[in-house]
Amino acid sequence: MGGVAITKLSTVSSITALYPSPKNGTPGIQLLHHFCTNWDAIFRMPGRDELVSLSQSNSLIRNTLLAITACHLRHMSPGILQHRIAEHFYQSLAIQDFQIALETPSKSLGQQGVNALLLAAQLLNMIAFTLPHQGNGVEDDPKSSWVFSFREDRLGWLALQAGLRPLLISLSAYLEKTVAFLDPIMFGHGKAGWREIRKFQSLGIVPESWIRAFKLKNESFSCESNNADQNDIFGPATIALAYLRSIHPLQSTILLNWVFLTKIHGDLKSLLYNRDERALWLLGYWLGLMCRYEGIWWCERRVRRDYEAVRMRLHELHLGERAGVDGLYWKDMMQELEHAPALTRRES
Repeated sequence: MGGVAITKLSTVSSITALYPSPKNGTPGIQLLHHFCTNWDAIFRMPGRDELVSLSQSNSLIRNTLLAITACHLRHMSPGILQHRIAEHFYQSLAIQDFQIALETPSKSLGQQGVNALLLAAQLLNMIAFTLPHQGNGVEDDPKSSWVFSFREDRLGWLALQAGLRPLLISLSAYLEKTVAFLDPIMFGHGKAGWREIRKFQSLGIVPESWIRAFKLKNESFSCESNNADQNDIFGPATIALAYLRSIHPLQSTILLNWVFLTKIHGDLKSLLYNRDERALWLLGYWLGLMCRYEGIWWCERRVRRDYEAVRMRLHELHLGERAGVDGLYWKDMMQELEHAPALTRRES
């Protein structure tokens, strides 16, 4: 154990030397010590050794890990300004590196560069989801959610997540090997992860009530259609939700839920911005499923707040009182939404 500890400390020292600590912020060596000693609490992923090794040669991964670690410290001690300074400092560096990678042709990035880019995209979502601590609890009030906001940037927190879909499309030639790289890091060797999810491409697992409510047709889904119809906009998202509600809400599977974010069509994001009830239901149901994962520091507060906000907004619309079959469909959908946080495993 002593040799392992010395190796870890030497690794920490070598990584720290690559970047200076932020002015007036938490020193890099303190962040890296926290990273090494609190891995399970911060990341809930088995791939610590792989990430530490990758961070030594890849500044995007290194800055992303440091930013998340500072974010975790800020979450634990919200009154300490130095943690917030460090979080913003390393997040800025990570986003700069991320932007450079996005602007680099995929052939120049190569498989390793693509692996790092998509890994960072997954991890940076953790920071985007974390709510600030203002001390008075106002940020936990559902009425403070983007759902009720009229700010033009109200969906800014979703910008990175919604960018996953076009990013995956542009890098489709590399995805098979990237998934093989990511799965052991995020879920463990031999565990079902992204490879399992990618098998589901049809509406066969989607409840009939959802198919009726979204007026879906069981056919192939277009990835890059400029004239997207309801199938293209809602179909992939409903398939993702149908799969996600079938898995046990173990903390080790939390990152599987990012698959829904990769299915957010550009038109679906626009519908969310305009508070379309179908788009709100989809995101609200996903947030309800995320509520099942208790004790996850970076998402627990946001998913509970925004889930409640979506419920409140949709109830205000009295959707179940609409005339004809539309009202009947919405009664069923609202019941499904209510039950989402309590689901454990979908009945076969």
